This record gives sequence, C-alpha cells and structure tokens, in this order.
Amino acid sequence: MQHSTVSPAALGRLVGLRTGGRPVLSLYLNLDPSLAPHISDRRIELDSLLCEAATQARTMGDRDGAHEIMRVRRFFVDERLAVNGARGLAVFSCETDGFFEVLALPDGVAPAIHLDERAVIEPLVEMVCPERWCVLLLSSRASRIFLGSRDSLSEIQHVFDDVHRRHSQGGWSQARYQRGIQKEIDGHIRQTCELLSERCRSEPFHHLVLGCSLELRPRVERELHPDLRERVEGHFEIDVERATAEQVYGRALPAIEAQESGRERDALDRLTEGLAPDGHASVGLEETLGLLQEGRVQMLLVARGYTAPGFVCPRCGRLDVEDRLCSLDGTAMRPHKNIVERAIECALVRSVEVLIMRGHAGELERHGSIAALLRY
Repeated sequence: MQHSTVSPAALGRLVGLRTGGRPVLSLYLNLDPSLAPHISDRRIELDSLLCEAATQARTMGDRDGAHEIMRVRRFFVDERLAVNGARGLAVFSCETDGFFEVLALPDGVAPAIHLDERAVIEPLVEMVCPERWCVLLLSSRASRIFLGSRDSLSEIQHVFDDVHRRHSQGGWSQARYQRGIQKEIDGHIRQTCELLSERCRSEPFHHLVLGCSLELRPRVERELHPDLRERVEGHFEIDVERATAEQVYGRALPAIEAQESGRERDALDRLTEGLAPDGHASVGLEETLGLLQEGRVQMLLVARGYTAPGFVCPRCGRLDVEDRLCSLDGTAMRPHKNIVERAIECALVRSVEVLIMRGHAGELERHGSIAALLRY
C-alpha cells in the first residue's frame, strides 16, 4: 500500500473524520533506526501494541474495536516495517466508514495505540510545519538542492559542470587560463541560482541555507534572486559532492533551530504584550478553551508534550476542564484523557495556527503550558 506523507491535507482528512460513535484505531510505530534498528524489534513492538488494544476491546466488549485491530493486523502480514526516509508510521482505520490511511512520518514517535471515536492526531501536529526549507550546496563544479521541513530533507536535484575541462596547454597563458576558470565558475553559480529560482516557483519554500566555501558564498549570494537572498538563514561548509543527506541535514539543523527559536521568541513576546491590561492574549487551559471555541484565537501556543484530562460534550463537541453540564445544550459531559489534543483539533478545524513550543517550552509552562494570541 502506498504511504501518504504528513501534510495539512492529511491532517484535515483525519480531523474531518466523523464516525457517529464507531471506533477509530490510531496506531503509531517508531522506525527510528537508532531506537529500533531491527525489523524483528519493530514486529515485537507492533504485536505488543495490538495485543494491548485487543485486551482493552475485550474488556469493554467493543466488537467494532476488535474488528479494527484484526484489520490492521491483516494489513501488517505483508507490510514491511521499513519505509525509505521514514522514521515512523501512523495507521488510522475505521472500516465502517471505509477509512484506512497510512502515513510515513519524518520523525520518530512514541509507540502507541488508541481506540477512540476520533483519530488521535496530536503526535502529527508538530510534524505538519508550514515552514518549508531549502538547502543549496554549491562548489566550483557541482551543486545539489535539498527540500524539506525542520525534520527531514530530501535531495531533489544534482548538477555537475565540468568546469576544469580546459588546461593551460594549447596556447592558453596561465593568467588567461585562471580567468577562464573563474568565468566558468561564475557561469556555474549563475546557472544553479536560476535553477533554484525555478524550483522555488514550482515547489515554494520559506527559508534557505547555503552550503559552500567561504570564498564562494559572496558570489552565490550575489547571483541569488533578491527574493531568495532575503530567505537565507545560515551558511555552513561541507564536502558538496560526497556529503550524505543525513550529514547535510545535521549541518543545516542549527540554522533551522535558530529560526524556529526566533519564531517562538516572537510569539512569547507577543504573548507577554497581550497579557497587559486590554491586551489580546490568554493563558491557562480553561480560559484558552473558552476563547478558542468562541472563534477568537489567532494562534494557539502549546508546550511540547503537554497533556491534561478534560470533558467533551457528546452532542455538540464542546470542551471543558470540569465535569458539569454542557453550557450550550445541557448534555452531561464525557471524560476525555487528553483535552489538549481536542483543543488542537478544534484549532485546526477553525484554521487557527498552532505552534508547538520546543526550545521555549519552559517559559510557556509558567503560563500553564497553553496560551493563545487573540484576534480581538
């Protein structure tokens, strides 16, 4: 079966899945080779999770849930637990709605299985990053272009120019030979930058990191289109022709993390300003839930790993932190083990930007681990 990638569209399909109370099975598997290097280890983990869920379904007398577990077990009879470029897998199944989707994850996840009325999507949210990254590697005769997110990069183009095809014999003076070489290098850089501009038009990205020598960097930046020049977030030196994708990602990561940290810092500064009298911000779970459901939230800030129990109205879906009758229709609320995930889902349905805080999670924890910047 073909695996989908984690994307806003995939997240939208999961958020929009409505089953009328029938169970959705959400399965997360870790494929990170540093943590689960052998296929046999992954098989053991998968069997353990499915057995755990089967025991839960039998205890609750959940026949539909047991059926979903068997469906997923049958799927993995022939499915290899290894996917090129993936560090995790997420499987979502609800046969009564004809829904089955497998997502290849760019980052490792904690192995888990859930049977619930909705797909469990929280582990996916921080992987769906609207910020696209490009890394351009460039030497005097070769160039490589990588595209991806803050979690992974893939090589999409490789150009090799035989810049040094001429030699000093055949009537070339040494000075003239050197000028010819430099002219060819300039042409190679110019051609690469033009290719990069074309790529950006067909596959847009927000940030650019350069991998080249210090000597070439000014020449590269000079040839970049002004719009691309403004997107440069950093620079590093690397063996352009021999570096692996993992090495390129590792060298680019500091620039990615620095930009991400700056974005978080800006959001926290806006939060501090918004908490002043007559400001437009909220902190804490209860207040933020209320404002989110009123449609007043512009950006939802959540500390990475934050979870909290709460309650959900089975009729209208209203979220609350206390066990009381729904304020909208008077229905008795049902307990939910992680109301934060439902808050994130609510935000995505309303097209609210969600920022999972990584580097500055500690600062947000002092405000209750969840906050909102408001529209008004």
